[in-house]
Amino acid sequence: MKVLNQPIRRRVLFGATAVIAAGMLVTALTSSAGAQPNSHAGPSAIGPGYPPPGGIYTPFTNCPLFNPLMHESVFVAACVAADATSGSIKIGNLTTAVYQLVNVQFGFWAGPDQPYYADVVPPKAGESAILSTKPDLIPESLTTMLGCPSSVKVVENLCQEAKYFGGRYLDVYALAQEAGPITNFALTSWTQPVVFKLINPLLGNDCSIGTVGNPVVLNPSLSISSGGVEPDPNPAKHPDTQVLATTATASDTTFSAPAVSGCGPGGVKNIPVDEALDGSAGLPAASGVNSLTLTGDFYVGFCSAGEDSSLPQPQDEAAIMLSAFKASVGVPPPPPPSARPISSAELHRVLRPLTLAH
Repeated sequence: MKVLNQPIRRRVLFGATAVIAAGMLVTALTSSAGAQPNSHAGPSAIGPGYPPPGGIYTPFTNCPLFNPLMHESVFVAACVAADATSGSIKIGNLTTAVYQLVNVQFGFWAGPDQPYYADVVPPKAGESAILSTKPDLIPESLTTMLGCPSSVKVVENLCQEAKYFGGRYLDVYALAQEAGPITNFALTSWTQPVVFKLINPLLGNDCSIGTVGNPVVLNPSLSISSGGVEPDPNPAKHPDTQVLATTATASDTTFSAPAVSGCGPGGVKNIPVDEALDGSAGLPAASGVNSLTLTGDFYVGFCSAGEDSSLPQPQDEAAIMLSAFKASVGVPPPPPPSARPISSAELHRVLRPLTLAH
């Protein structure tokens, strides 16, 4: 049962459009060539508590519909899923295309606070399960990134070790990690702090571009190019329940990128290694030097029965969504969102209940 009179906390952990920012940034920074290091695979999956849905709900395989917070919704309960498939990102001197698919999922709901804010809920496995991906290989070897040969002893030692051992000692992988909560949340824009961890046996466990205290702060804007809105096939049982399926592009040319830190054999010996990597990558890089353009499929499945005056209130929108998911099991998925254009009027109509989150 809903508790509508309790205070609602403003806990904006991830914005709805962070599916494009967080999901695609991992592959945008790096190339997918080469083998993935198993020791840095993504978090182990914990099921959402329902069978994989079908039909229009096929993308939502990890929505936290059993989380009690999702059942506190007054205006809208929603599930978000996205697949990043193409694009590029330029950070300093490094420009890299997106190759590997990255999936992002979470849920959010709008409560009765004023002004309204979306309360975003991670999957059952926690915040780390929002983004499902693996480290990707940067298209430059460690010796190139260090500017080998080097006149600095600690750097040259790493150059020699990388050349001698070869293989994974030459490979550098990158992994995007959340560095704080989403702020300035809007459905088509947001602020996302991230850290890019650099992975190589010679660089230690704390090597990254940015830190939690000084992250890369992205401010992408989302544009929707095609797609459509599909209502639930049983509106009597699942009222005001539908899926927005679109192809969308996120872009940002405003963010700056901080210097590398924590790379190398440890302690003060890291400083010249950090400086060598910075020199090669052109870091730190000011706003205007960096750019982001990323494209993928973006899905929002939501129920807005709580604002339907023709229904008895309150309505448990998360329970309605869960019932719709269960009823869809085994139904074939619809065509991809790129199959037809979406009109501005249709987009405005379907996004209206979601904007109540503001």
